[in-house]
Amino acid sequence: MTAPAIPTPADLARRAAAAPSPATRPADRTATSSPPAPAQPSAAATLTAPGRLYPNEVLRQAFQQSMRISRMNAESRLVALTLLGFANFRTGLLNKYQPTSAQLAAATGLTEGQVLVQLEVLTQRGWLTQRALTTGPRKGQEVYQLCIPQAVLSQLRASRRSGKPV
Repeated sequence: MTAPAIPTPADLARRAAAAPSPATRPADRTATSSPPAPAQPSAAATLTAPGRLYPNEVLRQAFQQSMRISRMNAESRLVALTLLGFANFRTGLLNKYQPTSAQLAAATGLTEGQVLVQLEVLTQRGWLTQRALTTGPRKGQEVYQLCIPQAVLSQLRASRRSGKPV
């Protein structure tokens, strides 16, 4: 059984390129019409936006299950699950120990270049973000935080409600 397809940013870019742009559509407004509506977030931004966990959900378990149903390639999943071992189990912050790309390469068996590419893939698809610490002795320092994209989190919750094993 395969998981339902979750569109990737590349899929969404192809769809957006296929749709006619406002410049190519015939002008249907007059000069006296109302101002344009505020810009809506793009579909890719909506799908990759970090989801919010419910108070009874633990990030570690939800992240592992979400990785299972995602259509990420094996190297991306390997790097993400390796980072999960270093992250806080509730928040996903890697604030106590953030491994370098060399340490991740040694832990995963990938090269440093492959690790850097997979970190970028995880960031682009909404699984990994960077944020500045706001308290403590390392205040202001940028650290990684693991996230579950809202689209995948919704899919995970739907599969849990239906009783299907994840």
